Amino acid sequence: MPTTISDLWIPDVWLATMREKQATFPSLLNSGVVVDNPKAAELATGPGEVAVIPFFRDITDQDDEVQVENQEPTVDNKITAGQMKAVACNRVTKNSATAFSAQLSGEDPVGEMVAQMVQRKLKQRQKSLLAMLRGAFGSAGASGVDAALKAVRMDAFDESGNDATVDQLMSIDLFIDSKGLMGELADDLSNGALWLHPTILGALEKADETSFDKASRGPWTIRTYRGIPIYVSESLVRAGTTNGYVYDTYLLARGIVARGEKPQKTDVVDVAALQMERKFGLNNEIIYDRTRFVMHLNGMKWVGTIEGESPENAELGTIANWNLVLATANRVGAVCIRTNG
Repeated sequence: MPTTISDLWIPDVWLATMREKQATFPSLLNSGVVVDNPKAAELATGPGEVAVIPFFRDITDQDDEVQVENQEPTVDNKITAGQMKAVACNRVTKNSATAFSAQLSGEDPVGEMVAQMVQRKLKQRQKSLLAMLRGAFGSAGASGVDAALKAVRMDAFDESGNDATVDQLMSIDLFIDSKGLMGELADDLSNGALWLHPTILGALEKADETSFDKASRGPWTIRTYRGIPIYVSESLVRAGTTNGYVYDTYLLARGIVARGEKPQKTDVVDVAALQMERKFGLNNEIIYDRTRFVMHLNGMKWVGTIEGESPENAELGTIANWNLVLATANRVGAVCIRTNG
């Protein structure tokens, strides 16, 4: 039985297994919310840290007019273009052999290690996506704080969560009212996501148990609430400034997050590489998981200044780094609800 990483290191096998497992884990990153986008992939693969994503502004609400013989239409509904700006993120995670030592005695040590690395990467990406949402919504700040998507944020909380009233807790009415903020795009929630904390999930289960069901989503079966796929994360909470907790819940429509990733190579010097290093002087082995990716929320424009090589999650979560480029916030396809429970 092999006892070291180098005994198990077949780079192509590791990469292929990671790609396969990453695509089949039930995660928000594998939901209908996140879609692979050529422009995002182009930025992730190429040079630079910020890229323009052009789009045509919505014309679906334009009115028609009566045709008049031998007369041009009186209104010229121009089709105008806008520009979103996405930012690339470079990340790395380092593990020494001892971090995996407990798995080396398993029946499939490579499978065990790769599974842990994949779950970790999905959780890391999810943290970056959450930071981006909190920056766009201002959902890590105080009640009423201004932000690009404030108009589609429902604040029903205060900073002393231990004294929360009924109106500051998640309820059926609050959920329905918040969903209404999305307007016509609420129809896209059936292939989107309800992203919430386990505590908020429990509150909805107690209040509206009959509205839960199960549905097949790709290679797995997932729970739904009122037809919306549920994804749970313990990261969707912060401490109230006085006491108790503040929870942020997100309703996300289909296809509103663009994703692009530079394909990883093996054992080469690159910003996207899976590398194994043997340090004989220290008598240990190290795996470096280096990645370069782009995730971008529909309708948003990065206006921040990158302090380092690429933005940290704290920068992605900064309100001032994001502007809305769509005509109205309900065109984005996302709603945030903040409660004390």
